[in-house]
Amino acid sequence: MRLRPILIHVLCSGIIVALAGARLDAAHLEGTWWGEAPVPGGGMFIQIESLVAESDQVSISIPKLGLFAGRPRSLEAGEGGLTMVAAGAGVTVEIRISSSGNEGLMPASIAFIAGPQQVIDLGRFDFTLEKAPPVRRLPGAVRHDGSLELPGGGMLPITVVFAEFNGVRHGLIDIPAQGVQGLVLLPAGLEHPEGSGGESPIEGHPDARAWRIPVPMEATLVVRPNGESLLGRFRQGPLRIDVVFRRVAHAKVLASRRPQDPGPPFPYREIELEVATPDGHVLSGTLLVPGGEVGPDGHPSVVLVTGSGPQNRDGEIFGHRPFRVLADHLARAGIASLRFDDRGMAGSTGDFTMATTLDLASDAAAVLTALRARPETDASRCGLIGHSEGGAIAAIIAAGMAPGFPDASAAFVVSLAGTGVDGRAVLLDQLPRLYRAQGLDEDSIRSISEAQKLFLGLILDRDASPEARVNAFRKLQRRQLLAQGMDLDEEARRSLEMAGLAEMRSPWMTTFVRFDPAEAWRQVRVPVLAVNGTLDTQVSPELNLGAIAAAIEEGGGQVEVARLEGLNHMLQPAKTGGIDEYASIDVTMDEHALARITAWIREHTIKLEIPLKGAR
Repeated sequence: MRLRPILIHVLCSGIIVALAGARLDAAHLEGTWWGEAPVPGGGMFIQIESLVAESDQVSISIPKLGLFAGRPRSLEAGEGGLTMVAAGAGVTVEIRISSSGNEGLMPASIAFIAGPQQVIDLGRFDFTLEKAPPVRRLPGAVRHDGSLELPGGGMLPITVVFAEFNGVRHGLIDIPAQGVQGLVLLPAGLEHPEGSGGESPIEGHPDARAWRIPVPMEATLVVRPNGESLLGRFRQGPLRIDVVFRRVAHAKVLASRRPQDPGPPFPYREIELEVATPDGHVLSGTLLVPGGEVGPDGHPSVVLVTGSGPQNRDGEIFGHRPFRVLADHLARAGIASLRFDDRGMAGSTGDFTMATTLDLASDAAAVLTALRARPETDASRCGLIGHSEGGAIAAIIAAGMAPGFPDASAAFVVSLAGTGVDGRAVLLDQLPRLYRAQGLDEDSIRSISEAQKLFLGLILDRDASPEARVNAFRKLQRRQLLAQGMDLDEEARRSLEMAGLAEMRSPWMTTFVRFDPAEAWRQVRVPVLAVNGTLDTQVSPELNLGAIAAAIEEGGGQVEVARLEGLNHMLQPAKTGGIDEYASIDVTMDEHALARITAWIREHTIKLEIPLKGAR
């Protein structure tokens, strides 16, 4: 359920002017730059794309922070060069790029300026940014597509692009399902295991090349030519997966733009906003205002609330931007919308790692309050659309339960794949559904589910000892690894265990498991549309839609339930509903779902009486 969106860019037409005063030549900075900072724990790979001009985009990738082609929080020029601030995984970094570099190399440094104190105390680390050639545009650039067959039956599509530049071979990799796009491949040393059966292994072939993939848990890809194809071997920890890459006629990125992704010209205005919160952090967002004249009362409008995990304003995941698509559809129907980056993500400040569901409700309530105050909107017709956990957050706000905002007024609520039961019930229902979608056998699913139930029960038990919870988590992890055929070495196992325990000990997890959204739904007195896809494996309609409807009706509220046939958790048309399908489906959000949501909002905002006249 904790899926992380990762792709977002920022327009930088104003940055070009600033660079001139810093004596940094635009042509010097254009393109792809990469480097590795000597940070304790194995170094930190950093890639910066298209700092100026042609693409009007700035993006930064720091895989160890879960940041891929992300939007810098700020980008400022000074006498000595350029300073960039970016955030991910609850950590904020400052990167300084010196103007004293030459055509292909630039001195840089990185420091942690927000996050855990032990990280901030590490200090500043110098490194060098090196300019990479434009691999996809080079003469002779060749793209190959393949899929890794993962333990447990999942498939992971991968694209590699190789080309020669000044006599040196260069490569890029795209992994759309993980948000990786155009990541530089780094040359690596080859291992030469002995062949068997008289057949030379991939690594032993004279034309084999090894490449390091700088993802969070580093991996290596060895490839050798085989006619028009490439035979490859992927290595990550104990995993060894053979893969065949088929040549493709062009070297374009695998999923640079989804078919529904809005493109200009736009029949609406986009206004960049910042919303200050009572806790002191600032939330950055985009207000879409429909075209044409605004009536005296303003437009009906919505705040879009993302689901679990740190997300940007577009709810971006696997190359899809569902909230951008939804906002565009609403604006064309005369409905304004405000979508915002979660605290600590992209343009927003704050610390996501310590935030609970109730904290996130407070953030969304602050944004709703700001939206109602805008001259472009009608305060009496401002509602909420929440996806997944965001549906429960919308209910918390509409029920007056958001901390610091007991009087926040929502005119309506739309729950998209929202939760209606406590997090423990959601997770216990979710796990077997996900594994069945992957084709895992029922005995393994039953074994894992038993261990999960024990562990979640200990989270609910406020008197359970930390040792008991750790032991239960280790048991759960062992069964998951066994079922997926993964035999990790001790170092890899410990690393995976520490990451999992950090997640399970987080304030968010404790609150999510214990909180029952029905408490909020019972107190919602405004119209509600509750939507679920019948193939949702993360928040099942069988468990949640009925619970939402029952709670609202018990409290005397009004609810309309929509079960959309064949749609998954992201409201895409699906076959199994498994997470591994999300990236391979071109549709970002089903057109029927978009139409149903928009029509319902129009119907209820047109009929809505206006008791809050002048409430701005």
